[in-house]
Amino acid sequence: MTSTITRGRLTTLDPEAAAALLRDACRSRLMPVDTPSASPFLDRTAIERLLPHRDPFLFVDRIDLLDADSGLIAAAFDLERSAAVLVGHFPNQPVWPGVLQVEAIAQAGCVLCAVQRDEPLTNVAATHILGARFVRPIKPGAPLEIVATGIEEGLFYTVVGQCLQHGDVCSAAIISAYTP
Repeated sequence: MTSTITRGRLTTLDPEAAAALLRDACRSRLMPVDTPSASPFLDRTAIERLLPHRDPFLFVDRIDLLDADSGLIAAAFDLERSAAVLVGHFPNQPVWPGVLQVEAIAQAGCVLCAVQRDEPLTNVAATHILGARFVRPIKPGAPLEIVATGIEEGLFYTVVGQCLQHGDVCSAAIISAYTP
């Protein structure tokens, strides 16, 4: 089995293809640059209706683009919400932790899954991280963009995503979650 992208949507994924997709996601954006609209597609209140996550562990503030048919989502997170974490990671050189970047990618993917199913995800759990790469540090003071695509495989949903700042890929990850 190999990965197949049909009409921009990921339809199958095997370990070898996942590794190739992760390499590609470290080099270039999963989706073209799009100017976000003045008002988000989904705001934080709408996101909270779709996900079980809450502060301080909700890392998606708004959805700027969502195409359920092609399986693409672009989200944003205000790093000011993680000010307490950034103070300690690391003093005088704050960097947003990689584990939170992977979580943000997973949460954006969960929003996509919920919209594709047309129902909130009330029970979701990450099962494994197929891969993660950290290309550049994410620093406070600049907007954080999260881009993802996903594939549903029975009770599991696999997300391929990126965290970007200034249009540059900072990290990429592939996460699988149990989503009954």
